[in-house]
Amino acid sequence: MIRAMAKVAANESCDNLDEKRIVPKMMLRRRLTRSARIMVYLADACGFSEGSVVYGSAYGEMQATADIVGAIDANEPISPTAFQNSVYNTAPSYFSLLHGNKEEILTVSSGDDTSANVLQTGALQAVIKGKEVLLVCSEAINIPNIDEVNTCTDYLESGVALTLLPTEQEANIEVVKKAHADYAPSLWAMLDVFDACDGKNGCIVTLEL
Repeated sequence: MIRAMAKVAANESCDNLDEKRIVPKMMLRRRLTRSARIMVYLADACGFSEGSVVYGSAYGEMQATADIVGAIDANEPISPTAFQNSVYNTAPSYFSLLHGNKEEILTVSSGDDTSANVLQTGALQAVIKGKEVLLVCSEAINIPNIDEVNTCTDYLESGVALTLLPTEQEANIEVVKKAHADYAPSLWAMLDVFDACDGKNGCIVTLEL
């Protein structure tokens, strides 16, 4: 069962992510990467602050990675902050720090299939844990000169989230696969579910494991 959903997207940078309310401690707020800001915003929009999380990104922390590569190319010291923020689980880790969440985090990165695999992994987690699980996929690739290599998305920042609850009830929603041209393909499977359930309550979908 899909309990809650949210999405956000912008051609360059997502505005109005309500960081000051969601992350009141300034020191933590200043440390957040763009992906982490999107993550905590989507989780808040879904009303989720504690529980297992499955997070997906095809490209990971692009700005931190670019900073590290730039430092290596310039023969300069690598920033400890960039190194810390370069891992794929950066965004959900900041979410857990924010809320004191001690539940399991799983991170998935598998190119265009990322959100499809997040859905499968999230369904398994929901069945195993027997409770609600947060699924988030996001991409934040708004870095200098990205237009020279970007051919897959109009939105340089985007994210989609939903929460899953295991249920014995039969599926009542059919999810149709389609192209979401403005978004990175790594988000498409999750967006398919979002579109199928948008404006409906009590949506139940079948996920093949």
